[in-house]
Amino acid sequence: MRVARSRELVAQGRPAALVARVAGISRQSLYHRPKRPPRGQRRPLSSVDRRVLDVAKANPTDGTRMVAALASRQGGAVNRKRVQRLMREHRLLQPVRSEARRRRPGYFQVTRPDELWHLDMTSIWVAEHGWCYLNAAIDCCTREITGWALDVRCRAGEAQAVIDAAVALRGVAAGSLTLGTDNGTAYTSRAFRARLSEHGITHRRGRYRDPESQAFIESWFSKLKLRCVWREEFETLAQARVAIGAFIDTYHHRPHSGLNYRSPAEVAQTWQDHQDHLNPAA
Repeated sequence: MRVARSRELVAQGRPAALVARVAGISRQSLYHRPKRPPRGQRRPLSSVDRRVLDVAKANPTDGTRMVAALASRQGGAVNRKRVQRLMREHRLLQPVRSEARRRRPGYFQVTRPDELWHLDMTSIWVAEHGWCYLNAAIDCCTREITGWALDVRCRAGEAQAVIDAAVALRGVAAGSLTLGTDNGTAYTSRAFRARLSEHGITHRRGRYRDPESQAFIESWFSKLKLRCVWREEFETLAQARVAIGAFIDTYHHRPHSGLNYRSPAEVAQTWQDHQDHLNPAA
């Protein structure tokens, strides 16, 4: 009763410290605390809560930061802690991986698009052929996938075709691009290195057993498999190519945590607008 009466006095404008001292109660007990809902019952969902849950369910592989970024794009800013609470209550949180200490890769400061690409290969199961091989290159500045190809073999010829098509599509000038690869046989072959020399591309090879040197493309491969490859079953090579192409198109317009939650397409457009401003005549 003393606490209830004291709260009334405080609501009327009396000093909380004075009321608590006269009533002989703790000042902390005067502040109203909303009670938690009973176990098994949840708070009523607002329109923002429903938007967050819809985004979380549509992107089951994403964490709280990415869900908050995607939900904010659909209709106003959403606090990450609110997203975390909702995802925890509805059991949508993703498990957190414990990562051991990593070796630091060689340092390369990227200052513009088409300055450093990472090229690597990963295997994908296709029922028609068995294991097939995806060669893909990523721009380390804009995080765009500059070139890719899914083939039944993974020799130097397939890697050369990816680089030839990407260089022609993006109009890369000789001497302006560095290509980072691992030490796979396709990338260390004489034919592949000769083709890079013809394009005027500097070849930068990572250390042995050091995937950190190919961090950007390795990270993209993990997202590709988590969000596309492992969630589908490819019967034919054409079906796999269509699915991967659709994933890449979506990826280019999806927020990226490494780009301050902007999409690769938005970052590329920012660079293009900057170049147009510097060279208006062009």
